Amino acid sequence: MPHAGQSAANVERIKRAYAFLTERERNAAFFTKEELVAATGWRGGTVTTYLTKKWAKLVKREGRVLRAGGGSGYTMDEFLCLMSQRDEISADPRKPHLKPEVESLLLKARQSALLALQIYNNPTTVFRTEGFSVMMVIAWTALFHAIFEKRGHPYCYIDQATGKSVVVDGDLKAWELGECLKRFYEGTASPVASNLNFFILLRNKIEHRFVPEIDPTVAGECQALVLNFDDLLVAEFGTYFAIRESLAMPLQTAHVRNDATAAVLKKLQARHFNDVNAFVTGFRTKLPPEISGDQRFRFNVLLVPKPANHQGADLAIEFVKVTSENEAQVQALTRSIVAIRDRPVANAGYLRASDVTSRVAVRLGKAFNMAHHTRAWKRYRARPPVKQDGKVPIEGHNPTYCIPDALHDDYAYTPAWVEFLLKKLADPKEYEALTRRKTAAPTAHAK
Repeated sequence: MPHAGQSAANVERIKRAYAFLTERERNAAFFTKEELVAATGWRGGTVTTYLTKKWAKLVKREGRVLRAGGGSGYTMDEFLCLMSQRDEISADPRKPHLKPEVESLLLKARQSALLALQIYNNPTTVFRTEGFSVMMVIAWTALFHAIFEKRGHPYCYIDQATGKSVVVDGDLKAWELGECLKRFYEGTASPVASNLNFFILLRNKIEHRFVPEIDPTVAGECQALVLNFDDLLVAEFGTYFAIRESLAMPLQTAHVRNDATAAVLKKLQARHFNDVNAFVTGFRTKLPPEISGDQRFRFNVLLVPKPANHQGADLAIEFVKVTSENEAQVQALTRSIVAIRDRPVANAGYLRASDVTSRVAVRLGKAFNMAHHTRAWKRYRARPPVKQDGKVPIEGHNPTYCIPDALHDDYAYTPAWVEFLLKKLADPKEYEALTRRKTAAPTAHAK
């Protein structure tokens, strides 16, 4: 127990201290040492010792009074650990106190999962899915063994003939992942179990094959495998050993190989890739829709570019977990995605007015500034002016040369507009008519 070695009376005083400090912190209320003594039942000297040692980071003196801060970050059990007389407990109060056998297995599981992530997210790794699958199978096996050990449940094979544990090379033969899966879920169908069965079979399928082109195909299953692992770890052992702080969206490049290299690799891998891809497709199609469409079997992400506003953004990417509890939020997001207009993101491929003027000036070899550009779109009737209320008209423009940009209360221009201006202004008379201080009346629409 976290409070082993403490008397029942002292444990009660610790609980009263926790309640007092968290209440004062919550209400941002000052207090005195005497009030703390009265609330806990400890002597003044004991409280003084705790203020200078155990609570040095939780209670600060401000003049003649005290202020609490940080105590609410501990649970009651963690606070009891903090107050333990045993240094190995009080030094790391948030660490769960497990049997050495359980902790050893848990650390093995955690380190294997982190190594799997390191393999998968390393941009130089070619043996990505293969290495990731092997390490995650080890991680899951060790996690199940840790759970069985904690529960006091035997997890070694028994020789049916002798009734004794099977021994291999002097060691008890522990259950493999497939057996752990059967015993843990007891045959109950679930997306998590299906995801694990998928990787048990996939690992066996790719063990003697070299198929890096399979990586994009099973990326969703890989992500689900890691998230499911962390969920079960936290559910069984708390957040202390969680790996979620290590989970991140890896940065990717779209075309890492030239066409010739990709063609050679695909030809080399064709038979192996087709075999594995057929297995992946076959496994998915055999699953009922409620499992194949569950994020715990295959984690699907739609990345929608979202330009940050002028104040910046706290997160560039945010994962929204699909659960029954947040169904309304997911539906709202789905509606938002459906409502996205089919247009270039942040006007990708379009030009600002300043971009147009600089390109025209460089290629024309003559002065062409913003004033000239304003005269140009008016003279050639490429677009209407912005309204007095600052709103951009959605009609009256030539879509060949520009589009309304309501986000910036302006217009974005096409490369075709640059080419049109260069063609027009190649005529010295037209250039003179446009750039002299007093411009001629508007001509016909640009064509």
